[in-house]
Amino acid sequence: MMDIEYTCPVVRKILDDPDKYVGQDICICGEAIQFGDISKVFTKVTDVPAIAKTLTEEEFRSGTEYMPKPVQNEIIAMFQWFQEYGYYGKDRDWTSGQKLTALNSFEQWLKRIGWNG
Repeated sequence: MMDIEYTCPVVRKILDDPDKYVGQDICICGEAIQFGDISKVFTKVTDVPAIAKTLTEEEFRSGTEYMPKPVQNEIIAMFQWFQEYGYYGKDRDWTSGQKLTALNSFEQWLKRIGWNG
């Protein structure tokens, strides 16, 4: 997961030493959290019960009937790509941003923003 607050410190590091980072992919991701764990962490931090449920394609489409079918198809294709290749791609080091600055986990982010519904 990514905390938008950490974009600036990473960009600053890159601009301070551009030759070091030219041509590199920098992934600004605090942690690779499993989908099912998001609801567990959310409940732990907020005391608000939450569940994670993976929708079937039919369940997704039934909740997005207001969208044109081509848009539904694009969203489904995007999630299929994420499942196969991951958000950054299979061969990317998703921890590269952590080498530039400390990045929050989902739990740390929830605590920092003080989410309360």
